[in-house]
Amino acid sequence: MLLTYVIRLSNESFFLLPGGKSGPYQLIGQIVMAPPILHPVRFHKTWLVFGYLLIAISVAGNAQGLRFLGIPLDTLLKTKIPRVDKRFITTYYGRLHLYAVSDRQNYGVRIAGPTYSLHYKPNLAWALGLGIDYRWIGTEITVKLPFLGYNTATKGKTKPFGATFNVNNRRLWISSQYQFYRGFYLANPDALEADWLLHHTTYPYRNDLKSQTINTQVQYLFNPLQLSIPASLLQRERQQKSAGTWIVGGFLIYQYIHADSSFILPHLLTDFPAVSNFSRYRTISLGVDGGYTQTFVLGKYLFTNLTLRPGLSILWQQDNVSSSLASRLRLGWQGVASATIGYSTPRYYGGIYASMTLANRTFGNTLVNTDAEYFRLVFGRRFLYRPKGVIKKLPGM
Repeated sequence: MLLTYVIRLSNESFFLLPGGKSGPYQLIGQIVMAPPILHPVRFHKTWLVFGYLLIAISVAGNAQGLRFLGIPLDTLLKTKIPRVDKRFITTYYGRLHLYAVSDRQNYGVRIAGPTYSLHYKPNLAWALGLGIDYRWIGTEITVKLPFLGYNTATKGKTKPFGATFNVNNRRLWISSQYQFYRGFYLANPDALEADWLLHHTTYPYRNDLKSQTINTQVQYLFNPLQLSIPASLLQRERQQKSAGTWIVGGFLIYQYIHADSSFILPHLLTDFPAVSNFSRYRTISLGVDGGYTQTFVLGKYLFTNLTLRPGLSILWQQDNVSSSLASRLRLGWQGVASATIGYSTPRYYGGIYASMTLANRTFGNTLVNTDAEYFRLVFGRRFLYRPKGVIKKLPGM
C-alpha cells in the first residue's frame, strides 16, 4: 500500500515575480510522492526534506522574524480575500475545509501502424483519502486502492513521478508541469494474439518504456470577477449565478518517449515494417490556444461547468525510424476539455471533475499520439473556525 502525502500552499497576496515586479498573485503548490492531481508540486521524500532545509536556511538567523526571500512570512502567507463580483461568487477562504477525495489519472501512448495501433498505458490506480484546507495551507493523505482495474500481477508496475508549479491571480493563470512514467503494459493485447486474455493471465509488459513530458501553459481570462475557476474545481468558492468567460493563451510542451528496444514487439515487426527500429520519439510544441468556459447554476446549489480549449502549434519532431535520428517541422494541434458536476452550499460541497488532454497532434499522419485523462471526486464540509494556541501563532494565521 502506497501512502500519498500532499502539502498544498494557497494564498492570494503579493508575490515577487522575476525582474523585481510584484502583484496580487496566488501561489499554489503541492508536495507528494505519487502521480499528480489538479495543480501539485510533487517530490519524493528526499526532495521534500531538502525543500524544508532550504526554507529553514532562508529564514534562519533573522532577528526580525521568519522571512523567505527577504519577505516576512506573516506578510507573504497572510490570506487576502480575492476581489470578485459578490452577486456571482461567494468565497470561503476564511473557513476550515475538511473533505474526502478520490482521484485517478490515465495516460496513453499510441504507436500508429499501417492497419492498427499499439496502445501502451501505465498501470495507475484510483486513490482514496482525506484532505484539509485552511487559509494558506492544505494537506491530503491518500492510499492506492488495490482494485478498480489496478493489478500489478497482471499489468506490471509503473513508477510515476510528477511536479507542477502554478502562479495565478483571477485573470492570469500560469502552470508548468513535469510528468514521468516508467513501465507500460499493452492495453490492446489482441493486436499480438486474438483473444489474448483468454489464453494468458498477464498483459504484455514493457519495463524499459519511459515517457517524460514538460507542459507549460499560460491562460488569460476575460471575465474572472463573475466566473469562479476554484468553484469549478470543487475548491473554496461557490458560483451563485451562471457565468462564463473567454480564454486565450499559449503553451510550450516538450515530450520524450523512449525504450531500450523497438516500440514494436518482436512478433509484430512484420506488421510494422517501416518502423521496426523505432525506439525514440522527441517533440517540442509551441502554440496558442483559446476557448470558453461556462458554469451553469441549477437551482440554488447545484452546478455544472464545461470548458473547451483547442489550440494550434508549430511541432518539432525527432525520431530514429530510419535507424539514425531525423527531425522535421509540422503544423500541429492540441485540445483540452473538462467538465464538472457538483453542488456547493455554505456548509457542504462536492462533485465530480473530469478532464482530457490531447497533445502534440498533427494534421497529417503521425507515428505517436498521447492523451491524458484525470478524474476527481470530492465530498467536503466547511466549518467556522478561529485558530487557537500554537496554530494561531503560525505565520499568516
